Amino acid sequence: MVLSRPFYCPTQVISTQSYAEELRDIVADQRWLLVTSSGWVRRGAVDQLVTSLGKPTAIIDAVPTNPRISNIETLRAALLRDLDIVVALGGGSVIDAAKGFAAVHALNGEMEILAAHLRDGASLPATFAPPPLVAVPTTSGTGSEVTRWATIWGDDDFKFSLQHPALYPSVAVLDPSLCTSMPEDITLATALDAVSHAMEAVWNRNHMPVSDRMASTAISEIYASLRQTIEQPTNVALRERIQVASLIAGYAMGTTQTAVAHSISYPFTAKYDMPHGFACSFTLAEVVRYNAEADGQRLLPIAEALDCSVESIGETIEKWFDELGVGKYVAQYVTPDVTDEMGDGLITRARAANNLRDIDGAEARAIARRSLDHFSRGD
Repeated sequence: MVLSRPFYCPTQVISTQSYAEELRDIVADQRWLLVTSSGWVRRGAVDQLVTSLGKPTAIIDAVPTNPRISNIETLRAALLRDLDIVVALGGGSVIDAAKGFAAVHALNGEMEILAAHLRDGASLPATFAPPPLVAVPTTSGTGSEVTRWATIWGDDDFKFSLQHPALYPSVAVLDPSLCTSMPEDITLATALDAVSHAMEAVWNRNHMPVSDRMASTAISEIYASLRQTIEQPTNVALRERIQVASLIAGYAMGTTQTAVAHSISYPFTAKYDMPHGFACSFTLAEVVRYNAEADGQRLLPIAEALDCSVESIGETIEKWFDELGVGKYVAQYVTPDVTDEMGDGLITRARAANNLRDIDGAEARAIARRSLDHFSRGD
C-alpha cells in the first residue's frame, strides 16, 4: 500500500482546567487578536481574558455558525492591524473563522487571493505566513484545533475549504470545563461530528494503520461515554473523555480528509440549516452498509470500537443513535422526501472521491433517503 498521506500534526496540545492561565503564559507580551462568539462575551470569558492577558489589538466577538466569506471581508480593516498571535476561543466555527482572519492578515487584506483559493483551488502565495493561532475549543467535535483546514461558506451557500500547512494551530489548549455549558443538542451534534470524522477516516482511500487506530480509539471513547455526558453535562471528567476523543478523531481525519458522509451532508446544512454534526452523521449506518459490500474487512476498526461484528455495524449505529434521540433532531429540519429534489447535489467530488467505493448521485440519494426513512419511522 502506498501511504499517500502520512500522519503529521505540529500542533502542541496542552490539557488544563485553567485555560486563562495557560493563555497568559503563551501570549505573554505579544500583540494579540481575540476571536470568539457572543456567548463567551455573555459568560464573562472575554472580560476574564482581557484582565489576565491585557487588552488585545482587536476583539472579534460575533462569529456566526458556519462563517461566510462576507463575514471575513467585513472585518478586513481590523485584521490589518499589527499583531503577533491570534487566540480563538469557541467551537469549530470560531476556530475556522480565526484561520480565515489569520489568512487575510497574511495576505495584507487582499480578499481576491483568498477568494481564488476558496473558489478555484488556487495556491496561496509562497510567502504566505499567517500569525500563530492558539485554539481553545469550547465544543468537542470539529477537530479544527489540530488540522490545517477551515470551512468557509460562500454567500451562495456553497461550502469551501481553506487549507495550508501554516494554518495548523500552533497550540491547542484543552480545558474540558469550557464544554460544560453546551446544551444537549450541541453536545450530541458535535460528538457525532467527531464520530463521523473517525468513521470516514476508516473507509477512506487515504487511510493508514495509524489513522485506523486513532479512529477506532475515538469511536470507542465516544460510544462508551456520550450518553453519560448528556445525562451529566457538568461532569468534567466525562467532558474530558469526549474532548480528547474529538481531538483524536481530528488527527485521523486530518490524515485522510472526509468522504461520502460529508459529501452528502453539505446540502442539508446549506439548504435546510441542519447542524453539521447531525448532517454528517445521520447517514453513517447506511454508508457502512454501502461500503461493506465492497470491502467489509476495511471496517474492522469500527467493529472493534463498537464491540460488534462487521455485519452488524449498521444495526449497532442505528440502535445507538435511536437511544441518543438523533431522529428527533434530524426531523426538525427535513423529511425524507427532500431527497427527491437533490439530483446530483449530494456529490462533492473531492469528498466522495475519498470513499473506498465509488458512488454517484443516485446512490448518494438512496443512502440519504434510507437513512431519513429510518429516523422518520423511529425504527
